[in-house]
Amino acid sequence: MINFLPIEDEDFTFSSLFQNYEEGHTDVTDFGMYPFFRLKYFFLDRERLPIMTLKIDEEQIERFDMFKNIFIRGDYFYLIAYHYFIHIKEYEFEYKVEGKMQIEDKNGGLKTVSFFEPLYNALIEEKVKSQKLLRHEYIVSKNKYLYINKLTKLLFNDYYDLDDAIRKEKNVFAKYGMAVKEVYLEVFRDFYSNFVDYLTTENFEALKKLVYPSKKEVQSFKLATRKNYRNLKDIEARAKIVESIKQNLIDKGFISEITTFEQVYDLFDNKRRELPKIIWLKDITSLATFYKIMEDDKIIQDAEGEHWKILADYFILKNDSEISREELKSKKKSTNFKILADLESIFDLLKKIIA
Repeated sequence: MINFLPIEDEDFTFSSLFQNYEEGHTDVTDFGMYPFFRLKYFFLDRERLPIMTLKIDEEQIERFDMFKNIFIRGDYFYLIAYHYFIHIKEYEFEYKVEGKMQIEDKNGGLKTVSFFEPLYNALIEEKVKSQKLLRHEYIVSKNKYLYINKLTKLLFNDYYDLDDAIRKEKNVFAKYGMAVKEVYLEVFRDFYSNFVDYLTTENFEALKKLVYPSKKEVQSFKLATRKNYRNLKDIEARAKIVESIKQNLIDKGFISEITTFEQVYDLFDNKRRELPKIIWLKDITSLATFYKIMEDDKIIQDAEGEHWKILADYFILKNDSEISREELKSKKKSTNFKILADLESIFDLLKKIIA
């Protein structure tokens, strides 16, 4: 049996979140424990995991050579990867990709089992246990409003960290992030249904957006609507525009020459990224300027505040370094004349064919 989280056999205790709010310590910012907090262990990197508490000991992994890169890089979804390699007896890359594993049966032979099943069971078990703690604390709380809204914000932060971890995937185990995400969404549906009377308008609207996402939700950029294109049908015009944007970005040295038409097309099709990230060859200031020029020249539609997230999701630096939305947000528009001129020229064909 795979125990992703250590079995707790201690006396019942309230969470530190509950205790602080009951005692009036509402200015506390670091809550070590709160309902559902252990769900984040499934996707954090090694540096942020409580290694001793989780009883992680990589020296016990028989096939450490297969685990080595994950250990060295400190990938996200570390706990999930660790429990795969600590339990397998025979390693097959295809099995890892397919979510299967070979373990030793009671007779000493090899048995192929699903790795997803015990993982999903562990997630559900943790969710149910935390729901019980939440209900207990909620019922007896003297500060229900403060308690439930703070918990909601804490879980939002964890959920957004999970979303970032999925985006920054480096190993095959990141695909299990979708299962972790599903559990968080079940928790949010519960909040939306049962705690609505105590939720702030801000938290209620944020929950609603997660629980009932709009099909029109912004996933990537979308070219601004044009009344017509000179001598071209819309679909044909769009394809020509995207191809010109791609080629101009390559020719001006902004993106890698291996970039495909489909990658750039998706960037401007309000579509969640499914293809590899586009390799950005210049600095982050130039990437931020790329967006600001598109915004200033009305090349794209309003991204509803998601523009930095889109850029961080669709681009990666040439040294395989991830780009954070916070760093993009902090950059001002470049004052380098050549950079500005080159970026503005990226959209020459679009400006030329607009009637």
